[in-house]
Amino acid sequence: MGLLALLAALAGCSTILGPGEPDPEKIEQNVSYDWNTSANATFDITKDEYTAVYVVDNQSELELYQRDALGTRHPLDIEGVKFRYQNGTVTNVSAENVDLQRKRAVVSTPAEDGKLAFRSPRRGKQFGMPTFVSGSYEATLPPGARVDIPILAQVSPRGHETSIDDDRVTVSWDEVEAQSVSIRWYLARDLLLFGGLFALMLVVGAIGAIYYLRQIRALEAQREEVGLDVDTGDDSDDGGPPPGMR
Repeated sequence: MGLLALLAALAGCSTILGPGEPDPEKIEQNVSYDWNTSANATFDITKDEYTAVYVVDNQSELELYQRDALGTRHPLDIEGVKFRYQNGTVTNVSAENVDLQRKRAVVSTPAEDGKLAFRSPRRGKQFGMPTFVSGSYEATLPPGARVDIPILAQVSPRGHETSIDDDRVTVSWDEVEAQSVSIRWYLARDLLLFGGLFALMLVVGAIGAIYYLRQIRALEAQREEVGLDVDTGDDSDDGGPPPGMR
């Protein structure tokens, strides 16, 4: 029985001991990056993926991870890992330099100073990432994404600035001291849709109010026709006793 349990554990070592060995074809994919970044961490976010460029300053490795809904750490799903030396030379980071552990992916850098870049899949209208390096952060959102209306969007931490160029919003922080950055956005076309639905609700409400008032007027007219609202009292009556008893 114990032997069966051991075999089962070894068979599922990707979940118990770690995710297994990295895929060389995935790690060494040919991905293009914009190395002309001024922030310590730069993200270019699109619909289904994002690229990240980190400034490596006097460090020989970078630990990459993500958190699930329960807050548990998992190795970040990375591909196309590259390194740019300070002299501008760009080289691929081989799978041998990527150690996939149970809670993180540890990337050993070819040099202690330079820039490390990778690509990772994503989905939804939100983006969140732990702060693997200190300093400034910058994230460019997908085309049409907006963060202007707080009830529809949220940016954390505070103290950020936004700019827009070619229908793409860039959120930037001069210095991030929080453990993570997160952005939730809406699309500009969604705002038009919400505005149209709100206007439609106003029109429907106005039509309903007019219909309700007409129904009340019709009921009042029917009451007058059958004499339910006819006042049979004598206006000259001062409220005294009936005739014959005065």
